[in-house]
Amino acid sequence: MESLGPYDLHAHTTMSDGKLSPTELVRLAKAQDLKALAITDHDTVEGVAEAKGEADGLSLEIVAGVEVSAHFGDAPVHILGLFVDELDPELNAFFVEAKGRRVDRVRLMCEKLKKLGLDIDADAVFAKSSHGTVGRPHVAEVLIESGQVADIPEAFGRFLGDGGPAYVGYEKVTLEDAIDLIRRAGGIASLAHPGLLVDDTPIPDMAAGGLHALEVYHCDHTPEKIARYERLAEELGLLRTGGSDFHRQGDDPPRLGCSELTKEAFEKLRAAAQ
Repeated sequence: MESLGPYDLHAHTTMSDGKLSPTELVRLAKAQDLKALAITDHDTVEGVAEAKGEADGLSLEIVAGVEVSAHFGDAPVHILGLFVDELDPELNAFFVEAKGRRVDRVRLMCEKLKKLGLDIDADAVFAKSSHGTVGRPHVAEVLIESGQVADIPEAFGRFLGDGGPAYVGYEKVTLEDAIDLIRRAGGIASLAHPGLLVDDTPIPDMAAGGLHALEVYHCDHTPEKIARYERLAEELGLLRTGGSDFHRQGDDPPRLGCSELTKEAFEKLRAAAQ
């Protein structure tokens, strides 16, 4: 776990699968004396305006961001878009389509779960994400509340994980298309949580495909992984990003702000987006 830092460029709200509203997240960030916070919900920028409104006058910079679901070859990847224009028409039109695909996916997953003998209603899942994008964590939450699984690991391990009996894939954009979308909206594209990849082999090809940055600093990265990604970013000419991937309070130790991203690195990111 990295020491708490003032720049957190990866956090989720109730607009996707986070548990705090944008307003609540901003208040928590201010209480922890963060200097900058990126709102990076999955496939939506809907929470950015609320966060900026709450942060007005608080000496807390809100970075408009998003976490785009994409693929590189056969591998699913998440691409962080940072310093995007949250009002960009093309960006928002893309996310409207993505939201529809997520709704269809949840309905299919619920049908699969029913065939497996579980009692679940898609509308109950949608109620968990009434303001934003819906996904597997919301399905898992309904299963937990109904007592059919004990926790999220069980829900994913038994039913919802990739290749599981209730898993449903969905159309994702290519890495290159995600990067282009982010860049046209004025942002920079960073590979999120590279530590989740099976290996680092694809990262040089991703960089050659236009990737701007690597999320070197992440709560789940060990010191050894951080050192490796620092070297890799240097070798490939990638900028460094860092964030907590915050979703909820109650984690021990706390996640929000667990980034070693320096002010110098933050300013390089801002300059690259301009």
